[in-house]
This record gives sequence, C-alpha cells and structure tokens, in this order.
Amino acid sequence: MKGLTSEAIFQMFPDDKTARAWLASVRWLEGLPMCPYCRVQNVAEITHPTMPYRCRDCRKMFSLRINTLMQSSKFSYRKWAIAIYLMATNLKGISSMKLHRELGITQKSAWHLAHRIRRTFDQGNIKIGGPIVEFDESPAPPTAAGNLRLVLFLIDPVLLTRPLTA
Repeated sequence: MKGLTSEAIFQMFPDDKTARAWLASVRWLEGLPMCPYCRVQNVAEITHPTMPYRCRDCRKMFSLRINTLMQSSKFSYRKWAIAIYLMATNLKGISSMKLHRELGITQKSAWHLAHRIRRTFDQGNIKIGGPIVEFDESPAPPTAAGNLRLVLFLIDPVLLTRPLTA
C-alpha cells in the first residue's frame, strides 16, 4: 500500500472545516456527538466559538478536542490531521524540523506537537472498534480510507477516560 504525497494530503484537507468534519466522523463513529463527561448522545449544538456542543444531561459544554491529544491546543484541525498522518506513515518517525517546514509552524511548536503524537503512539495496544492494533514496525491492516484511518487510535473513546495534558 502506497502512502500519499504531501500535496495529496493537503488536497484531502483543503481547509479546517473539512479536517474537523473528518476528525468528528472518526471520533464519533455513530455520526452523533457524544458527551465526554457522561457518555450520552443527548447533545445540542450551540453557537459558542470554541465549545460547539452542550450536553443536555450534565449541561457541560465540550468540543471535538476534549479528552484527546488535541486538548488545550490552538493548532487547527487541519494541522493536527496532517501531522498525525505524517507521523503515522513514516516508519522511523519525522523530525520536528521537517514537521515545522511542512506545517508552517515554529520548530518548538512542531516539537511539542510531535511529542504529543509520539506519546499517544507509545501507549501500546489500543482498541479500534473491536480488534487490538499494535503499532511497531509493522503497519496496521489497510482500510477503505487508507493510512489516514490510523488516526482512529488517537481519538478512540478508550482514551477518553484519561485526559492528555501538556
């Protein structure tokens, strides 16, 4: 299975709205937002700029970033999706210098972004909707959406029980 070129990945996510919609479809497999606090789908969309959802049961506001490696990050969803793809498809990883050049961010920010992604990779076996997938030198089995589906393990509900900080 061939990986995508940088140009192809940038075309796949032409703007932040497209990347956000894709990440939401991956995180909430049923297609409906689920409250990360009480785990119900009784959610209303609101007009808050950073917290677009509100749970009708526990009345807490939340976003797609809550309890994921994207929490407390000001990076756009597009930058996260591209960075995750680049980190997941390079067998030996990717340097923060290359990431900073690809994403147009500072090297220090790229280092912190890569560190969060690597820390999530290092958590070991992570459940993806049923089978256990192990991430080491061997690639995960291909799926219909290609290598980008590897992002599933980064925002799977199994990880929602422990918030990632820093």
